[in-house]
Amino acid sequence: MRLTNRFVRIFQWIAPVLLPAFVVLGRGLLGAPLGWMAAIGIFVAPLMTIAMYASAIVFVFDRDAAAAKTGRLAYDVSNYVLWAALVVMGLTIQDGGDIGEYGSVLSTWGVISDDATLIVFPVAMAIAGLAWLATLITAIMCVVESRTGRRAISVR
Repeated sequence: MRLTNRFVRIFQWIAPVLLPAFVVLGRGLLGAPLGWMAAIGIFVAPLMTIAMYASAIVFVFDRDAAAAKTGRLAYDVSNYVLWAALVVMGLTIQDGGDIGEYGSVLSTWGVISDDATLIVFPVAMAIAGLAWLATLITAIMCVVESRTGRRAISVR
């Protein structure tokens, strides 16, 4: 479990920049058309980045985890769910330009249909929102636990 905790402690600082960039522009590298959603995403991505850094900054104040150089299981799991949901969002977001061509990465590759991506994307977006909220709540819980001395959710 130590390797998992170390990965989360490092990737929590990289993911807020890397994953929103993938959702907005990276899918173009995988063959999906970029259009108005990419233009809108350029303004939304900085807000996503700031929101994702909030939990990482709060988690820094977890003294016990910082001293032991470990993480907390609930915090790790919520981060993994958030990151996976953002990757699914990047693969299923439909976009198109003024030329009328639209599609997602998975529909362009022929893995799933356009109609299926219209179902998968909102579900992934809802999961990402809930996972972000869970990440923030678990980070706050870890700090409170660290300050009060309780050992209710720690995993070493």
